[in-house]
Amino acid sequence: MSFPEREVDPSRSARHFYGAEIRRRRAELGWSLVKLAEGVHFSVSTLSRVENGDVRVPQGLSEMLDQVFRTDGLFARLLPLALREDHPAKYQEFLTLADQALVHESYSPNMPGLLQTEAFARHALRAGLPYAPEEEVEERVRARMGRQLRLRDSECRYWFILDEYAFHRTYGGPAVTAGQLRAILDAATLPNVVVQVLPFASGGHSETSSMTLLTLPGGDRLAYEESSRTGTIYETAADIAERQWLYDLLRAQALPPQESEFTISSMLEGLASDAP
Repeated sequence: MSFPEREVDPSRSARHFYGAEIRRRRAELGWSLVKLAEGVHFSVSTLSRVENGDVRVPQGLSEMLDQVFRTDGLFARLLPLALREDHPAKYQEFLTLADQALVHESYSPNMPGLLQTEAFARHALRAGLPYAPEEEVEERVRARMGRQLRLRDSECRYWFILDEYAFHRTYGGPAVTAGQLRAILDAATLPNVVVQVLPFASGGHSETSSMTLLTLPGGDRLAYEESSRTGTIYETAADIAERQWLYDLLRAQALPPQESEFTISSMLEGLASDAP
């Protein structure tokens, strides 16, 4: 069976650029799709759809492409950009701006995606998308994991305020929860990451949705608020100042970083003591 090679516009999206780059490298070598399929161990139909930008990049393909094309990690580096296409449209503008940020300050009543383990993300997404096909859940997990690459490999400074409630909404059982707590403690050791816990004992506050404040190159700033169904970007000075004030109040109510790490470690020890 033959598969049509439509003209691909690499400027259309990151996914289309990824596909066009595969085709360009393949053409340079004079390889057919069949030849490439033999080398990367993916079907011809899958490769055709990836080249045309019709489907998301399947897990494991980037590493195989770098191996057969000898591209020194090129496709692995392109993967996070292509995976960003997996996020719902309402996040696209925010994600684009977040990738440029020099300072990323956030508050969340739930476990933020940038800190989630793969196992936690899978269970949380499945709970939120109970009727979604398995492949859709896996694609979203991969997209979430792809975004985390910047956490460890960037000059951006991250400040996370996590509501204590986030630690009590567990997914996947004690082992997944323990892995998630260890991941947060690990992230907190990074020189560009600060984690604070907002304890129940601090009392009530005004924020019931997630809030993020970004500082961009050149000093531009924006705020983003997200509920379960909507996301809103704020760009006026007045809106940003209001949300910065609310964020600073939350920061003042939260436990100091060292005490926050101790609190998370205590939660982890509690899980171990409860184990049979």
